Amino acid sequence: MERLARFILLMILTVGLSAMVHGQQGRPASENRTGSEKTVMVTAKAVSNSTIAVPPPTSVRFGLQGDKTTNSGDTDLAKWIEQQSGVNGLQSTNLPPWHVIVSFDQYDEDGDNVHSGIYEEDWAGPTRYKRIYNADDFNQTDYATDKGLFRSRDQHWPNSTQSQVRSEIIDPFYYAASLAGFHARGVERTFGACKLQCMFVERGPANSDPTQYCFEPNGSALRYSRGFGWFQTAYNRIVLFQGRNIAQDVDVTDGGKPFLKLRVKTLELLSQIDETTFSPPSDAVGPIGGRVSGVSLMPINPAVAIAPHLPNSLLNQHFAVGVEFVIGKDGHVISTHAVSGPPEAYKWCEDVIRSWVFKPFFVLDKPVEVEQKTSCTYN
Repeated sequence: MERLARFILLMILTVGLSAMVHGQQGRPASENRTGSEKTVMVTAKAVSNSTIAVPPPTSVRFGLQGDKTTNSGDTDLAKWIEQQSGVNGLQSTNLPPWHVIVSFDQYDEDGDNVHSGIYEEDWAGPTRYKRIYNADDFNQTDYATDKGLFRSRDQHWPNSTQSQVRSEIIDPFYYAASLAGFHARGVERTFGACKLQCMFVERGPANSDPTQYCFEPNGSALRYSRGFGWFQTAYNRIVLFQGRNIAQDVDVTDGGKPFLKLRVKTLELLSQIDETTFSPPSDAVGPIGGRVSGVSLMPINPAVAIAPHLPNSLLNQHFAVGVEFVIGKDGHVISTHAVSGPPEAYKWCEDVIRSWVFKPFFVLDKPVEVEQKTSCTYN
């Protein structure tokens, strides 16, 4: 299920199982607990004294009454993300090889379980890993090697939800890392009788709807995030793994409704490396590179993109124009081609999209061009 960004001029980019965790040196998970006993839930009211209830959003404004800023200045966002990634998740180049298995369930707006599956990864380095999706709607295995990236079974790229399954466990700061021109400031948030230490990620002062990351008051464990769109994520059953806080239970809501439930089934060190694990089969496609399609990237500058003048003939119209475009290796749009909608709006939409800038997309450590589609809508 794709989620669309909201930005200026109404441009829309389309583009439980119980867990068994093996900690350091094979110790049981119970010996590696961080002491984060309270359960974080996105709900209007706490269900017990052991619950931290984070209210779901009911409008574009977020109620921050009772919260107070804990630092007087802004924090460098990139540096802060790097620091937090060093103690939360598995996004690092200096960890010893590891193996993780995650079960996931996806829900629709009616609360129905629409997709389920297993994500599995063996990691021995940024160019030495194996990633597997086994689900009812998507089955894929990627092999990272020193010769490039190879892919078997489904050849299209994981969609935003499938990518989120991996990121919420392994790289929980993935959304903040996609933002440009933002800063962070510390805020202490109060939820009933509980307090969390949060960082608000904003473009300007007093943002009414900031991206948020909240932590244990006297610890480093990430417990809650408020990210893209209406997404809110609660991180529970935290364990320590190689000095990192890893959430075994992750629940993502969208507009307060269940969206994703993730459960870590296995997390362990790879004491011995079997090189055949990372060897692609003879029918795998690759190496992948040059120009890719099916990747849903969001512009990092939509709010500051300067739109050209809209022709007078279109001022009182409602229209949508389908546009195909190519993002270059440096993140700038290098070509646009309108393919549907009123022809008189083609050039206007093409010029708008040509002003967008994206973070470069990498396949392993090499930037590649990306073919993408979007709907340019005016109301």
